[in-house]
Amino acid sequence: MKVIIYGTGKMAEFICYSFMNDSDYNVDAFCVDDAYVSPTANTLLGLPILSFAQVLKNFPPETHKMHIAIGRNSARESVYKKVSETGYAFANYISSKANVWPDLVFGHNTFIDQCCDIQPFVTISNNCMLIGARIGHHSTIGNNVLLSGNILAGNVTIGNNSFLGINSAVKEDIIIGSHNIIGAGVFINKNTEDYAIVSNATVPQRVGDSKRFVMFNKAQDVKQP
Repeated sequence: MKVIIYGTGKMAEFICYSFMNDSDYNVDAFCVDDAYVSPTANTLLGLPILSFAQVLKNFPPETHKMHIAIGRNSARESVYKKVSETGYAFANYISSKANVWPDLVFGHNTFIDQCCDIQPFVTISNNCMLIGARIGHHSTIGNNVLLSGNILAGNVTIGNNSFLGINSAVKEDIIIGSHNIIGAGVFINKNTEDYAIVSNATVPQRVGDSKRFVMFNKAQDVKQP
């Protein structure tokens, strides 16, 4: 099986590496929008970076699948629609190191990395990225969602195009609206409206000098009185 990775950012590198080292797919090239192709030959991880027009010509839908490796939900959704209209099918990646159950339901262009832990009775819709996410039983994830290092309790619903940041957590039976942005470290204990942005209160960061603490500098001589 052969796949083209759409995108060239750090996320695309990570996803390409995952496909190459932990799947049955062979990655043949990276793809970018036509306007972003370098006039000179360009490569990433030893693979060519091609325009979408070049990919259509050299690696058509009859022989290759596509995986959209773009972190921003709106951009990933736009590219997903464009690629779908040209007839490409989408490759899914579920890490062999992820903890998933056989009843997991997932759509097209799904990426689940090695740190994910997903309980039974979970449904993941199309075009979703799960990076280090812990998903409770009976949860439903909408389309074009990015979950990054967060925890969902049981029976949680995540609306389309929402993003949940690192160390965020959602209480059981909660519905997160569509197009939400849930910040790092936020705990959600009630339903949210569509297009909500939720963040923790700003706390001034304390910056000190670690040399003041003997326990972190045991190799240094400590003067005795």
